[in-house]
Amino acid sequence: MTVINTATNTVTVPSISVGTTPIGVAVAPNGNAYVTAFSSNNVTVINTTTNTVVGAPIPVAPGINPTGIAVAPNGKAYVADVNSDDVTVIDTNTNTVVCTPIPVGTNPFAVAVAPNGKIYVTNQTSDDVSVIPPFPTLTSISPNQGPTAGGTPVTLLGTNLTGATVTIGGNPATGVNVNPGGTAIHAFTPPGAPGPATVTVTTDGGCASLVNGFTYVSPSHATSLTATPALAKLFPPHVYFPFLTATLKDLVTGLPVPGQTITFKTGTHVLGTATTNAQGTAKLDETLTFPLILANGGYDATFAGTGTLLPSSAHGEILTP
Repeated sequence: MTVINTATNTVTVPSISVGTTPIGVAVAPNGNAYVTAFSSNNVTVINTTTNTVVGAPIPVAPGINPTGIAVAPNGKAYVADVNSDDVTVIDTNTNTVVCTPIPVGTNPFAVAVAPNGKIYVTNQTSDDVSVIPPFPTLTSISPNQGPTAGGTPVTLLGTNLTGATVTIGGNPATGVNVNPGGTAIHAFTPPGAPGPATVTVTTDGGCASLVNGFTYVSPSHATSLTATPALAKLFPPHVYFPFLTATLKDLVTGLPVPGQTITFKTGTHVLGTATTNAQGTAKLDETLTFPLILANGGYDATFAGTGTLLPSSAHGEILTP
């Protein structure tokens, strides 16, 4: 590639090596020049301040034989792929290809960007011009979490969303409805695995994503906690049971819940914590705390809950024969 000083009409620097058979060139808002290489199937980026190549050439595959190129004000570069009948989109902020190539007519060659953001592509063999809508944006999704079963009604906000499809975690959303202005989408989430999922909208003009924009949460199960009487007074002599016990059960599965922390408290005093065993029972030594339990008329056992288990509590009375 040769650089010419337009004031003197002289070559200002030695030629800049680019891909094989360069055809199109366009300058992005960031000041870099983007040069298509027909035979090597890539685009070279040139820093126009230093006239040096920036990074490795950008492959346009699966596009074949890039020709014309134009850059929109939003920094998206549109590359006509003459022998794959599509247009590759490059984000000039990251110098990476975004979305899948956009289908157009047969043997596209030249590209131009209109002030309204639409992209116009000339197609040599089909003798027509393809019009690509402006590139979409996606700014938010609300709510941003829901159950793994799906079915959560969500609202997505952005621009240029007309005709959009929506995927969450790679799965298609249902009931997609776009408002007339193309600024809002109402849809229902598909089922998904627990954890964060990327939200993507795709239109005829491109795609936009919120990485990890929606979080799937496992459904919460109700629990029950059963506390045994605090102590038993036996005769003779005066001997007291040395342990407090509380048993945690999952009310959905009907099974005991092991490995969970139970807090034992009497009045405002925390007696201690214990972990439920395989039978769902937590046991706390009460030998030294008996006077407090007796003074407060019993004790309380509390399970704080987890992401999948709801909290529960129980009161343990004092048993005195």
